[in-house]
Amino acid sequence: MAGVTLEYVARDALREMQAMGAALADPTPLQRDIGELLLIIHQRRFRAQESPDGAAWQALSPGYLKRKPKNKDKILVLGAGAVSLSGGLRYQTDGDDLLFGSDRPYAAIHHFGGKIERQARSATVYFRQGKDGAIGRQFVRKDKSNFAQDVKVGPYTITMPARPWLGTSPEDDEQILQRVLRYIERFAG
Repeated sequence: MAGVTLEYVARDALREMQAMGAALADPTPLQRDIGELLLIIHQRRFRAQESPDGAAWQALSPGYLKRKPKNKDKILVLGAGAVSLSGGLRYQTDGDDLLFGSDRPYAAIHHFGGKIERQARSATVYFRQGKDGAIGRQFVRKDKSNFAQDVKVGPYTITMPARPWLGTSPEDDEQILQRVLRYIERFAG
């Protein structure tokens, strides 16, 4: 039986492994890609008004709904753009870490829920006084007022229900995994 020799030169494989190693040594481009995907996922979540597990956010209380100035049909949305919770979504890369969340100080209480203790205070309330001298029974904005009164407001507690908005679903995790695999495949030749 004649001998057969197979010679394999690993130069090409080594070159691909080195390119893959270099790509993975600096994960910043991949992290930015995932950060952009997380922005899309969370903006979609705000439009759907649901938590990462697909559960609808708890409805607004009737009392708050009455005085909410705009976007009455939206939960966790007061204003538009930069002033809204969804407008405060950010990501940043930090070495091997990708940080994602909101820079809004009220983001955590909306996500986890909790109690807000308000201290007693003095305030000025504004009304409209009619031509007959009668003072209206509803508060108005200062610029719509022609009558003001100083009042003392006692301490009270606001209970915020949890409305989880931060996190990923199994479907989101699959999308992220596919991005990672595509990133690696680019360097695998």
